[in-house]
Amino acid sequence: MIETWPFGIDVRRLTFISDLHLFSNRCNVDEHHKLIESSLEDADACVWGGDLFDFRWSRLENESASVAQALQWLEDWCERFPDKHFVYLQGNHDAHNAFSEAMMRWAAGRERFACDLDCMRIKDTLFLHGDVIEGRGKLEAFAEYRGRWQNKRVASRVASGFYDVAIAARAHKAAAMAAHRRKSTCMQLLHWMRSQPRSATDGVRRIVFGHTHRRIQGYCLDGIEFFNGGATIRHVPFAPVMIDFET
Repeated sequence: MIETWPFGIDVRRLTFISDLHLFSNRCNVDEHHKLIESSLEDADACVWGGDLFDFRWSRLENESASVAQALQWLEDWCERFPDKHFVYLQGNHDAHNAFSEAMMRWAAGRERFACDLDCMRIKDTLFLHGDVIEGRGKLEAFAEYRGRWQNKRVASRVASGFYDVAIAARAHKAAAMAAHRRKSTCMQLLHWMRSQPRSATDGVRRIVFGHTHRRIQGYCLDGIEFFNGGATIRHVPFAPVMIDFET
């Protein structure tokens, strides 16, 4: 599950960007566009950390339109930064079969873009979406969890309306704080990491993840530092996570 850096270049500085939830009504990515752009300008490479697109709550006209617009969004960034390398790690909201298949076909002709990945190690740092915590460290439970998201239909207008009300009332923020407390989340990620082959995790000193929509800036637990950039969702803090690697 833990892959290694697939490109033949050395990475000195990297930006990790996740949980934009594009296409959903709750997304406020336009407010953060310049911040995302400047982080890419300052980095050698970018890890898209999952849930960039929200197929469950997409308000576009149909699945095909959502997939096409997602690929165009990725294409625009690749064209804007022709010297950067990109890695796409899937999350639960974009673990969508039609999108995954289309992205793999799209990426096949692009040497600077890697996808169909869940976790990547670059030097001393692990990057992942973070929803492995929903499987409580067990691969079978995580696969089942992701499988449920892959087959979820787009939410109805009525359900989306109720969700919009919850967002306006900031209920999503309270729910995230209750469900994903910082220490317990990091402990679950540590448990998951220690269940992986030791050869893949020896020497890791940082874990960068998304999913929980709660910013974490260098929280230390058992010798490991944890980082999370939050989400581009109304009433939720967000910032790309910049990682500098020692040369």
